[in-house]
Amino acid sequence: MLGKKIKDIRDYEANTQRETAEVLKVNRSTYGGWECGKDIIPLKRLNDVANMYKLSLDYLAGLSEVPIKREKELQISDETIAKNIRLIRLSHNLSQKDFAKTIQTSQSSIHNYESGKTLITIMTAIELSKKYQIPLEEFIQKIK
Repeated sequence: MLGKKIKDIRDYEANTQRETAEVLKVNRSTYGGWECGKDIIPLKRLNDVANMYKLSLDYLAGLSEVPIKREKELQISDETIAKNIRLIRLSHNLSQKDFAKTIQTSQSSIHNYESGKTLITIMTAIELSKKYQIPLEEFIQKIK
């Protein structure tokens, strides 16, 4: 689904895979793998695509059917996302184990996300967004 969405947008903008890959500073084959669904695009790279086309992460991730335009580029901060995951979990009074179950991942993954050892995967971020109704745009920024 992610791959089809970024392919459709690239086609709509009349860009080739090579042109898009160059802007994203990845190999064409890497980008092609994301489009065909062979590989899962990392959250940071999906954000780069969102910045490139000035579209929301939620639209690209299939969480919104409305192609909301971004006013400005957003940068992903591993530290901010780690803090946000912890804030979301604590605001629901959940242990790492229970929180992990709600978003279909492991407790060790939650520990690694919260400690900043690992950046959350796009698929887990989508699950978190759906379950806790937090737009991805908000999730990657500082939660108030």
